Amino acid sequence: MSQASYDLAVIGGGSGGFGAALAAARGGLRVLMAERGPMLGGNSTLAGVNTWEPGVGGPGFHGELYDMLSRQPNAIGVSRSIHHWTPDQPWGWSRVRPGLDYRLSLRRAGVKPDDWTRVTFEPDAMAAAMRGLLERTGTVDLRFGAAFTSAAVARDRVQSITINRGGHSETIAAACFVDATANLAVATAAECATYLGCEPRVLYGEPSAPAEHQERLNGVSICFRATPVATPAVAPLPAGVPDAPCERAISITEYPNGDLNLNPLPIMEGIEYHRLGETEGRRICEQRVYQLWHWLQTEKGFDRYRLVKLFPFTGVREGPRLIGRYVLTENDVRAGCSGQRDADRWITLADHALDVHGEGHLCRELSEPYGVPYDCLLPKELSNLAVACRGASFSHIAAASCRLSRTMMQLGQAAGLAAVQVAREGLAFAGVDVPRLRADLKAQGATVDWKTT
Repeated sequence: MSQASYDLAVIGGGSGGFGAALAAARGGLRVLMAERGPMLGGNSTLAGVNTWEPGVGGPGFHGELYDMLSRQPNAIGVSRSIHHWTPDQPWGWSRVRPGLDYRLSLRRAGVKPDDWTRVTFEPDAMAAAMRGLLERTGTVDLRFGAAFTSAAVARDRVQSITINRGGHSETIAAACFVDATANLAVATAAECATYLGCEPRVLYGEPSAPAEHQERLNGVSICFRATPVATPAVAPLPAGVPDAPCERAISITEYPNGDLNLNPLPIMEGIEYHRLGETEGRRICEQRVYQLWHWLQTEKGFDRYRLVKLFPFTGVREGPRLIGRYVLTENDVRAGCSGQRDADRWITLADHALDVHGEGHLCRELSEPYGVPYDCLLPKELSNLAVACRGASFSHIAAASCRLSRTMMQLGQAAGLAAVQVAREGLAFAGVDVPRLRADLKAQGATVDWKTT
C-alpha cells in the first residue's frame, strides 16, 4: 500500500468537490481530488443533470465555466420555458435562446415562471472545463476511478483516508479533508452523526414535517438523451422489459444542438432506491425509463426522436445528511434573508423552491433568497473535516431546496477557502475566521449578501 500527503484531500468530484478543490488550490494548497467516476461533475455530468436551474448566487466559479464553454460551439446555452406541464402533456420544456444573458439565470425567487432562465450544457464539455480549471492551478492531484474505503481517526481528527484505484490501495494523509461524496462516505466512516429520512415536526418545528419520523427521501431519476430524426419511428422495448406504460412528469431541456435531455420526476421513490441498493435499484429504474420512453413515443408524439442513451449514474437527490453544528431547516428557508439571523455567517444564498419529488410531494416557491450558514458544513465530532455536498447539515425539507449544483459548488468553494485557513494556520474548521472567509468568497465572485443580489 502506497502513501501520500497533502494539505487538503477532497473526496468526491461533483459540484461541491470541484468548488472545494479549486478554491483551495488557488489559495496555494496542495490538493488531492479523489473521484470514483471517470470524470468530474457528479450528478451534473455523469447523471445527466445537464441543466443549471435558475437560482441565486455567483457568478463565481460557475460563471467562469460558463464563459469557457460559451466560446465552444454548441457546448452551453441559456434557455427559457416554451411549455409548462398540463395533464395531456405532462412535461416542462425549455429551449436555448441565443442572446439571453447568463446573469438572468441567477435568480428564481420572485421571478415569473415564464421568465425562469436555465443553463443547459454538454456534459463532456463541462467535465473537461472543470478539469482544465483544476489542472491549470498546478497543485491538484486528480485521481479518477478512486473509491473511498476507510478513514483513520484519532481523537477529533481524521488522520488519513484509504482509497482504492484499480485494485491498488493508497493511504492519503492531509491537514484537512472535505467530504463531497454526497452519500457522506467519509463522515459516516468517521462516525459523525447523520440522519436518513424525514424528521418529525417536534425535532425542528418545521410546519410541513410529519408528526412522526417517516422513511422518506426525495425521488431519484435516470436522465436520458434523445435526438431528432427525419423519419418518425417507434423503437421496440428492449428484451425483458414488460410492455406496460410508465407515465411520469418530465423535465425536458434542449441542448444547443437540438437534442433533448429528459429528466423523469421521479422514476422511483428515493427510499425505495435506498432499500434496493444501487445495483437492483438501477436495474428497475432503467426498465421504467424504457417503458416511459415507449409511452412517450406511442402516445405523446415522441416518435420524432430517437433514444440516444441513458446516463450512467442515477440522479439521486437525497441520502444521509449530516447533523452538524447548525442544521438548516424549512424555517430558515421560509424566513428568507430578511427573517433569518446571523447573516455574518452565511457562505452562500439559495432560492430554489422547496421541491420534494414523489411521496410527500411538496413544491413551494420562495419569495426571497435565504442564507446558508458556514456551520452547516461542520460535523460536531471532528475538527479537520468539512462536508460540502447535498449531504451537508440540512433537514429533509430544507435539502429539497438547497441541493442544486451551483449552490453545492459555492458550498465547496467556501469549504476550500476555509481549508486554506485550516491548513496554513493550524486551525480547526470551527475556528475559521468567517468574516475573512466571506470576504474571500466575495473576492472570487460568490454571492453571500442578500442586498447585493
